[in-house]
Amino acid sequence: MARVLLVDNDPDGVEIRRLLLEREGHQAFSALNVEDARRKFRQTAPETVVLDLRIPHAADGFELIREFRAASPELRIIVLSGYPRDIQDRPEARMVNEIVPKPARPARLLELIAKPTVAEP
Repeated sequence: MARVLLVDNDPDGVEIRRLLLEREGHQAFSALNVEDARRKFRQTAPETVVLDLRIPHAADGFELIREFRAASPELRIIVLSGYPRDIQDRPEARMVNEIVPKPARPARLLELIAKPTVAEP
């Protein structure tokens, strides 16, 4: 199963996703802000990051996408966003595997985590 880092400034949303992933056998770690996300990324070496783009600002999400992709080219990055237009037509859109509008269905999230693809840096 996968090691997944969940990054979202909504503690309830992160907790629900963490419980869902753990129930399916994944190791799930959560971060509620940019600094915590950086720290947990270094500590856990995730295979997948599920990232809310606005944490709390889209610029924060863009920064993490660039950092995570540079640190781990094979990393799967799934962006969740209530405002998918924030990332459309930006270079970061090509750095992620999937952009999923919020609210994301649990089955869709599990399907994406299991999908064997890698983003091209």
